[in-house]
Amino acid sequence: MKILSIIFYAIGSILLIISCFTMSVTATWWLGGIAVACLIAGCVFQFNSNKNRRYIHHRNYN
Repeated sequence: MKILSIIFYAIGSILLIISCFTMSVTATWWLGGIAVACLIAGCVFQFNSNKNRRYIHHRNYN
């Protein structure tokens, strides 16, 4: 999950930068929307990877 979050963060950042330099308004909106979706997916994957690690470290072995 951690690698997926890094990949989606990178893709989202690149698409967001590319969308700033497009001339077409439609292309800017599409690239921006896809970039935001990729950044949100990166956040979700990062949250899930941290959540799984938290449960592993806090087990009670009584």
